[in-house]
Amino acid sequence: MRPTLSALAAALLLCLPIAGMAQQTGVRVYGILDVFAGSANTSGGLASRVINNGGMTTSYYGIGGKEELGQGLKTVFALEGVVRLDTGESGRFPNDPLFSRAAYVGLSGDFGTVKLGRVPNPLFQASAAVNPYAYSTRFSPLMTQLWAAPYGSAVTGDTGWSNALHYTSPTLGGVTLVGQYAPGETPGSASHNAAAVLRYEVGPLLLVAGGQRVEAGLGITSAAPRQDTWLAGVAYDLRAVKLYGSYDRNRTDLTGRRTRTAQLGLQVPSGSGRYLLAWARSREDGLNRPEFRRDTATAGYDYSLSVRTDVYAVFVYDKLSTSSDGNTTALGIRHKF
Repeated sequence: MRPTLSALAAALLLCLPIAGMAQQTGVRVYGILDVFAGSANTSGGLASRVINNGGMTTSYYGIGGKEELGQGLKTVFALEGVVRLDTGESGRFPNDPLFSRAAYVGLSGDFGTVKLGRVPNPLFQASAAVNPYAYSTRFSPLMTQLWAAPYGSAVTGDTGWSNALHYTSPTLGGVTLVGQYAPGETPGSASHNAAAVLRYEVGPLLLVAGGQRVEAGLGITSAAPRQDTWLAGVAYDLRAVKLYGSYDRNRTDLTGRRTRTAQLGLQVPSGSGRYLLAWARSREDGLNRPEFRRDTATAGYDYSLSVRTDVYAVFVYDKLSTSSDGNTTALGIRHKF
């Protein structure tokens, strides 16, 4: 017992300098742990019983904070990595970078915020703001159709950009501008990624509009060298119900692939919980292929056990016009720290 207590005391003493630094510079450790059990199936696929990571939110951990430099100027930084809670593996998939969610440092002041490094995609964040399931790439009809590989990933490119220069403007009259640029860093090539999102939020109303051009990263090949995407969305909180809607268009060069995605959703608060309903339809066509559509609808209930912990039950219906339907059911738990 004594050696164990001595080792614990030594570890605590070693942590004291780190704790002092954290207090001085505003360093914090944070994250979300989310896992669910159920049956999963997309349209045209085969159902399987699963215990899976990241139902309502992809599980992740982060170390971040700020340092006050004086006269309203401060340093901001973050290192955020994804963890697959069902297996204990790091990353969203094998060989994903350790800090695939975010890894940046920057400056913030009256001029806004500038970040350099790996930064979340502004269009991904905008689409999460205008649907009732927010960042869920498992259950949100909008997010699955735009960003999830099992649903076809209508939007090319990653949810976070490496080698990025990011700018968020000050909010004036409820209006905020977010811009991001990432050179492809390919020798002899001028390929790059660029995105801009305009956000207007006053009282219960939120409006977003933005676009991006992707020429480097996931999904970009010589056969599909560029994709342009445009998104507009709205959220309005009536207290008794919160309404959501959005419309997305994109086009991929050479392949002629075009998708148009419409989405509607709502949240209804009920005591310590909330009901969530959402539907999205994507229409897609391209060179030498007939048009087809995908309908995805989700009904769920999310109940808060505390400020940090909630449990949820979700049903997802997915149907391609060219294939049989697929149904997903899930019971999960999420904890924020």
